[in-house]
Amino acid sequence: MSSGFYTALGTPYMPDGTLCEAGFRKEIEQQIAAGASGLLVMGTMGLLGCVPEAEYERTIRIACDAVAGRVRVMVGATDNSLTRVKARMDIINRYPVDVVVLTAPYYDKLGDALLGEFFTKCAAMTDKDVYLYDHLGLTQHKLKYPLVKKLTQVPNLKGIKSADLVLIKSLHDDPEIKADFQPIFSGSDLFAVANLYGIRNILDGIFSCFPATIGKVQKCFDAGDHEGAKQWLKQMMQARDEMLAGGLWPMFSYAMNLLGCEGKFGHDYDPNPTDKQKADTRAIMERLGEI
Repeated sequence: MSSGFYTALGTPYMPDGTLCEAGFRKEIEQQIAAGASGLLVMGTMGLLGCVPEAEYERTIRIACDAVAGRVRVMVGATDNSLTRVKARMDIINRYPVDVVVLTAPYYDKLGDALLGEFFTKCAAMTDKDVYLYDHLGLTQHKLKYPLVKKLTQVPNLKGIKSADLVLIKSLHDDPEIKADFQPIFSGSDLFAVANLYGIRNILDGIFSCFPATIGKVQKCFDAGDHEGAKQWLKQMMQARDEMLAGGLWPMFSYAMNLLGCEGKFGHDYDPNPTDKQKADTRAIMERLGEI
């Protein structure tokens, strides 16, 4: 797996709830042009749990067509039963997807033994690489080092995405972990720290609306300019915090629209951005040089 940044794409919708293909394709092109090593389709930022069932396969098909093999395509397949995961795997298996991404089920809290069995059975549903997604806030499960290490013995379980730097560091350092197992760090406030330690793969959804900025961060990392990367990351994290404080989804959606990506990037129940949110978002995007 190539080192670098991976973007959890936003998913744009038309007013009738269908995927906005034009906006989605433009978002993909912007991220590839910025230097992304891979794209996560229908992850947390892509609102997997809100994607209409009728649009799930279409979203995968359009993503694979738009990427056309230029970077890795990762697709979220999380659901709350083996039967429902299998239905998603059957769709994914028909397309040139590189990685299937799974969280724990998010209704019932499972013990580690049962959770390990769940992931093992899910991985057996596909020949594609499978990555775990450690997301305590969404699933109530914290993926712990002993469980993850045990799961690395599953032949096609090849990675994990987590904001837990201690977990990522432990997996990164363990000589017993298979060489093709890839930890990806998603703790955005500590990206510079992780890079200094030697952790080269990072993932976040906020990269979607800041393609120019994350591109500059990656170029600095590649050139060994750690101070430059820190400064760009600091500006991006400040912008993220302003969006969180002002209303994340309306401001994220408007930021994507300012980049020329059509559609609504958010839940169908989210309000449209207010005039203040629009003005604040435009100021952020201008300050970072995104528009």
